Amino acid sequence: MKIFVMRHGEAEVMANSDKERRLTSRGRLQASERGYWLKTVIPDFDKVLVSPYRRAVESFEKIDEAYHHQLSSKQEIWEGITPYGSSHLVIDYLSVLANKGVDKVLIVSHLPLVWDIVTELCSKRSPISFYPSTIVGLQWDCEQSAVITEIKYPE
Repeated sequence: MKIFVMRHGEAEVMANSDKERRLTSRGRLQASERGYWLKTVIPDFDKVLVSPYRRAVESFEKIDEAYHHQLSSKQEIWEGITPYGSSHLVIDYLSVLANKGVDKVLIVSHLPLVWDIVTELCSKRSPISFYPSTIVGLQWDCEQSAVITEIKYPE
């Protein structure tokens, strides 16, 4: 299974709640750039898991634009990938998806969960710095530790 784990783009600091924080103009540009980069690496995804928090949804929308809105039908908004979600639960779900034949997955989420997912999949502390809009690509076979295949930091 090919898994891409992305932290949302840069978000505003203040909002009525953490869940409602929007992307800044820079964050929208970052997410758009990541979408075009992703499309060169993976022309299509089987499944896209997106946090329900506004900044993650907005990041996904920018990525989906790069894919000419072909990812919308593959999107799943999931409460399990909010900032303090369980990496164990995410990995269990990835195993279920793999068993159903899902081969390419994009996850759009938040710190600290994105770091936790990569660390657990790789079975070691991740050296990745998850700046806003960072993407880490992994190859995982559900039986052994994942291997990091790509890292895309913001420019």
